[in-house]
Order: sequence, then C-alpha cells, then structure tokens
Amino acid sequence: MNGADLLVAELQKKGVAFIATLCGHGLDDLDDACDRAGMRLVDVRNEQAAGYIAEAVGRLNRTVGVCAASSGVAHVNALTGVCNAHFDGAPMLLITGSGPSGTAGLGHFQDLDQVAIAAPLCKYAETIHHPGRIPQTLHEAFEAAMSGRPGPVHLTVPQDVLGAEIHADAVVRVHDTGHPAPTISLGPPEAIERMADLISQSVRPLLVAGSGTHYADGSAALAEFTRTLDVPVVVPIWDRGAITKPMETFMGVVGAASGGPRLLPDADLVLLAGAVCDYRVGYLQPPAVHPDATLVRIHADAFQVNHGAGGHLRVTADPGSALTQLTEAAKSRKTAPRTAWLEEAARRRDAYFRQCVAARKGNGLHALDIIHAVQAVLTDDTMVIIDGGNIGQWAHQILCDRYPGHWLTCGASGVVGYGIPAAMAARLLYPDRHVILISGDGALTFTVAELEAAARQGLPFVVLLADDEAWGITLTGHEARYGRGITSELGPIDYAGMAEAFGARGTHIEHAGQILPALRDSLGAKQPTLIHVPVVRSSPTDG
Repeated sequence: MNGADLLVAELQKKGVAFIATLCGHGLDDLDDACDRAGMRLVDVRNEQAAGYIAEAVGRLNRTVGVCAASSGVAHVNALTGVCNAHFDGAPMLLITGSGPSGTAGLGHFQDLDQVAIAAPLCKYAETIHHPGRIPQTLHEAFEAAMSGRPGPVHLTVPQDVLGAEIHADAVVRVHDTGHPAPTISLGPPEAIERMADLISQSVRPLLVAGSGTHYADGSAALAEFTRTLDVPVVVPIWDRGAITKPMETFMGVVGAASGGPRLLPDADLVLLAGAVCDYRVGYLQPPAVHPDATLVRIHADAFQVNHGAGGHLRVTADPGSALTQLTEAAKSRKTAPRTAWLEEAARRRDAYFRQCVAARKGNGLHALDIIHAVQAVLTDDTMVIIDGGNIGQWAHQILCDRYPGHWLTCGASGVVGYGIPAAMAARLLYPDRHVILISGDGALTFTVAELEAAARQGLPFVVLLADDEAWGITLTGHEARYGRGITSELGPIDYAGMAEAFGARGTHIEHAGQILPALRDSLGAKQPTLIHVPVVRSSPTDG
C-alpha cells in the first residue's frame, strides 16, 4: 500500500463516491490508486469545472464534494470553485498534487506554495508531509468543512507522499464514524423565550432564511414556523433555498438587482435564520431596514451571528433546531398569527410579480417563454440550476413560487459560468431525476467545453439557453447609467451546432411554441441537450 492507496481508502470510508479531476503529473499515483480501488474519476477539460463540481456536490448534498488538481496553475484554476464555496459556505475538498517534498522551494516543476494561496479561502489548508498522517489530516479537513458554517478545505499532497510505501503500523489511527454531519445545536432556552417575546410584541415580523437553514436541513422547521405564525419569509438571492413546496408565506427573494416587493424596510422584527449580514439585506442598515426594527440573528457559526451590524438578539444555534424551539414556545404562549401583515405582504408580492410580467416588450422570443416552459414540466424532484445574471433575475422573480434545496444557483458570490459543471454534479448525485440548466449565453461559454466531458461520460441534462447576445444584466445597468453599453455586448454563435460538435444534442428555437415540446423531448435523452433560444434584450426592471 502506498500513500495514494491510503488516501483513496480513507475517502471511501467517508462515503466519497467520485472525484472531479483533470489529469496531470502531480496526480499520477492518485489516479492509479482510484482506478484500482474503483473510485470513479469524473474528468473535465478545465480544473475550474472540477472545482465547481465539488462545490455543487457540497451545496446539493450537504456532504464534502471532492476535486483534485495536478499542481501550480492547475491548483489556481481549481480555486475558482473553492472561492465560490467560500462565499456560499459550501463543504468541499480540493486535493492538489505537487513536486517532491525534498525539492520544494528549489524550483521543481510548478514549484508553488499552494497552501498559502488556498488558505485565505479555506477553513483548513495543509500539506501532508508523511503518508502515515493521511487519515489524521483528512479527518481534520472533513470536520472543518462541516463544522459551524460549512466551507472549503484544501490538502496539498506531494508526489513522494502519494508514492511512498507504508505499512499499517505506521499509520496514525483516527477514531471517527465516517462522513461528518452538519452542526446541529439547540438555542439556549432563555434566548428562545426572548425571541418568543419579541414575536408576540411585533406587528410586522419577517423571516430571512439563508443558506444556513438549508445546511441545517431546516425546511420542515421553517415551514412549520411560518405556517403557525403567518410570518412572511424571504430568501437572499443566490442563497440556498429551503422552501420545498409552494406556500403562501413565501415572498420570494430579497437583494435582487431587479428589486422586489417592499417588505424588509417595513418589518418591525427581522429574524435572520442562517443568513449573513451583507449587501442583500442592506448590511442591516437604514433605509434597507426600518430604523426602529428589532434584529434577531440565528446561525450555527458564532462569527456569522455577530458579523457586520450584529443584532439586538444573537443566537448561536442551527436554524432548524432554533425555529422548531421557537414554534413550540409561540404555541405554548398561544401567540396570535400575524395574518393581516401576511396578507399585506402577499398583496405586495403579487403586485411586484405582475409588474415583472408587464416588463415584457416586443414580439420576439423572451426570457419569460423559457421560464413558462420550465414551469410546465416542474415536478417536486426536478433539479433546476440557474446560471446567468439576467436570466437569473427572471428566474428568481417569476419561477420561484418555491425554492427547494435541490435548485441550485451560483451562490452568494454571484459568479456566472458554473452551470454545466453543476448540472454534471446534479446528474452524478441524482441519476433518476430530470436536470434542467437555465443559462445565459455569456455564462454558458465559460465552461461550454465541458459539454464534451458530460456527453462522453454519460451525464445527460438539458440546457435552456437564453441568448440575447449580451452580458444582459450589465448592459441594462450601463444603459441606465451611461446611456450605452460598454464591453457588454456579444456576437452571434451557432450554439446548437456547437453542442453537436461537442457530442451533445442541439436544437434551435424559432418561436415560443417550440420550447416546451423541445424541452419535454429532451428530458429523457441519453446525451446532454442544448436548446438555443434567441431572446430579446429585457429585464424585470423594465416593468
């Protein structure tokens, strides 16, 4: 047994089923060990895609997704996914090879301090210097990735460590039970009682449910809380959703570039459950929140509870457990539902929805035609991935009458271009579900070559491509601010033909009536399918 064999065996003990990777000299022994052990290697054409696959696994499955890169620039490429996981709080592990330990710093091939580069983005970053320490270091990395607010971790494993022969008695024993679970922690009883007091005193409470609610598996607790007390709930745009089914209390997203119904500024009690204090909630400063509003922060991570503006009440607990406790406390007090405020919030939500729909102009194909086609085929199990600024705004404003955890957006970073790797991850995790990627033309071309990797490895999904020949959301902003677009327009591409050149299926749409039949026909296909929909330039703000 060598170091690579031990590393693969430890990953398998933790339930890792596949590693996203791009081959290279630093990974030769690891690739060989995976092949001999039956560990699936999902190969890509750019390490950026491998990073996106790993972080998408973390965001979809609440487990540590794993990717591997060779060394040097390959490591830097893969850090794109690590950065996205850092912003979103997604558990993932980047394993990077390197030249031999003995020549580090002497100028061996791609000599680079990879740990130092990764560390600012990671909860844990280390070099493994001895093969016997592999179980210990991997254990520490996985625990760090899943504790508190989840996040990315990194291990550099030099060639001599991967290739070194090792006997069992030289291996550090680690006593754990496999893959760690997300942090589950109850809120202190006195804090729960104080929250119940604040709710009973409020007139216009608002729940802001962020990614932390998803990672705590808090969907059921959230639904019970809002249903019991008629509290409106919103999700910061790009956060992980925890709204599994359409429900009257869900008011959509806040913090979108295209706006939203006026709720946050008028709430007298704002409960942030697993949400962070950032631009999407106006940093919890007026005028985004009412000057007299009471702010309650709930998060599994103590740092996030206090980050930024703090709060009048700060509770370190996982949001699922805390919301369950809070519901029971409210029931015991017989707290009256805030029905009048919920009805007013729903009126504002519906009026804003109508305003967005009214933004449709012209007679050409429109982003709304794509959204309506998706709505027609949605089931509770459909995997929906949204990649792109402008089409993302349309999807969040029109499609989101629910926002379940198996819908995936770019995350809090706002990045574009992750969509095809994320669709590959969704297919790997859920082979029996339909996977639909809604993408813009700018976003798609970041990783479009991965269509070949997906087709070759039997990972089918459907891409609905909204092509407005522009970086649409930027163009809208430029035109509003400067009266013209600046570096925000794109040229025409035969996307259907390009998809076929990569081994996928390609369809070009001429009129709106073709979209739904093409989508239905593609959902059961054995290859990735790209449906090219040229759309007029538009924004929900046009309404």
